[in-house]
Amino acid sequence: MKNKGFFPIVLFAMIVGVFASCQRFEMAQIDITQDSYNDTTKVVNYTARVLDDGGCPRCIEAGYCFSYIDPIPSHTCFYSTVVPLVFDTMMTFTDSTQYLTFSWRRTIPFVEGIGGDNAGDTLLYFFRSYITTNAGTFYSTVDTVKVSNTFIIN
Repeated sequence: MKNKGFFPIVLFAMIVGVFASCQRFEMAQIDITQDSYNDTTKVVNYTARVLDDGGCPRCIEAGYCFSYIDPIPSHTCFYSTVVPLVFDTMMTFTDSTQYLTFSWRRTIPFVEGIGGDNAGDTLLYFFRSYITTNAGTFYSTVDTVKVSNTFIIN
């Protein structure tokens, strides 16, 4: 029973460590822009900008998620695909005109049943970017891509 005080000290050190790396510990603000979409090749290009780090300059993960079933894709949605992107993990904001920016290119996957008897049908894909800091995971607004049934299968 000599180590009664050990657990509270460890817990206190962990809490201080999480909060010490954040100045404000608020929500990060992230924006998404669809740069282009080609309905023939089914390739979409996006750019995401972290407008405000929420006071937590350490970025643990950033990327995007998408779904054709759930209109609000996320890490917790069973029908979402989450794609983390790799880049420098320390965000630095020296003034209000500098943003962490990351881009991606995605070929929209084929969905069985959208062609054939369903000629003329379209499918909506829902995209949004995310960033995870010490304060949590934060998402951009959702952007949609309307996909026709003329998929190219390689």
